[in-house]
Amino acid sequence: MKRSTISKTILSAALLATIAAGVRAEGPTVSGFVDMGYNYNLNGANTNVLRSFDANANSFILQNAEVVVNGSNDKGVAYRVDVDFGNDAGVQNGLDGFAATTTYVNLQQAFLSLPCPLTHGTITVGKFVTPFGAEVIESKDNYNTSRGHLFNFAIPATHTGVKLDKGLKDGKLNLMAGIVNSWDLMQDNNKGKTVIAQASLVPTEKLSVTVGGSYGPDQATTTPSIEKNGRSLVDAIVKFTPTNKLTLLANYDWGVEEGVGPSIDNTAANWSGLALYGNLAFTDATSAALRWETFDDEGARTGTEQVLNSITATLQQKYNGVILRAEYRMDKSTQKVYVDSDGLADDTQNTVGINAIYAF
Repeated sequence: MKRSTISKTILSAALLATIAAGVRAEGPTVSGFVDMGYNYNLNGANTNVLRSFDANANSFILQNAEVVVNGSNDKGVAYRVDVDFGNDAGVQNGLDGFAATTTYVNLQQAFLSLPCPLTHGTITVGKFVTPFGAEVIESKDNYNTSRGHLFNFAIPATHTGVKLDKGLKDGKLNLMAGIVNSWDLMQDNNKGKTVIAQASLVPTEKLSVTVGGSYGPDQATTTPSIEKNGRSLVDAIVKFTPTNKLTLLANYDWGVEEGVGPSIDNTAANWSGLALYGNLAFTDATSAALRWETFDDEGARTGTEQVLNSITATLQQKYNGVILRAEYRMDKSTQKVYVDSDGLADDTQNTVGINAIYAF
């Protein structure tokens, strides 16, 4: 009897495990990375002006410790949660208004993805990173360590809402459309909603062209006349890989927002920018990247009417699974928005930095 009971228990446990495996299908899978860095302002200032994740100069910084949990069930429903810890999380909190920038924990993403029976595409509901721009929040997935002006000022970082993705032509054409809150906000600041859309074409293995944009009110208000002030964005990315060693990338952004112009009648203000990237892999472990940018702002994004130019050079070496980077960057503005070693206004800023990144 005892042996029979044990056998039944083992059989029941095996059956439950089989059922559970069928429900879970895949996951949960845990991954992430740790990013530690140091940067120095060659002007002698303690702050890197008009920077995002590397604004604190002359300091060791835990940039980001990110943990990602994702999985799916046998019905095609998938989930993903990304949580960031450290300096980058504090910067993201400042963007979405969820907490003070000294709160070094941020829920970067949390969403469900499920099949759409009408379009046979994928519906995503929750908070997700923006599809716009050539650079992303995770430094390990960029060619350069510091984020460029287009990432910092031209586009949003995240969206909260719903979107639909649909792949066509065996993945050579991908379409996306969605309705979301204002830029970077988990809780909207007005009654309106923002529409996002994107189309990506991959004609060959070496070339991809992506064009997208958004439109909607982003100003915090309950006044109907102000809620009509819209913010528009057009984003275009071209990626070309002529060889398996060389990658070339171009990103153009244009935006306009009503009611934020410098004039007294609250006219619209525009911004536009172009970023060019080149990444050359000397070996599987060693590479070099170069980024050139120009960003023209009428004051809506940086608070000053100016043209920003920047050039960034990054060397990367992989060693025992660790990504090691050294970077030099020069920023220049048509206005004296930077600070020199004497605390005086300057139109140029030079910085250097090193980073160590380990992904798991």
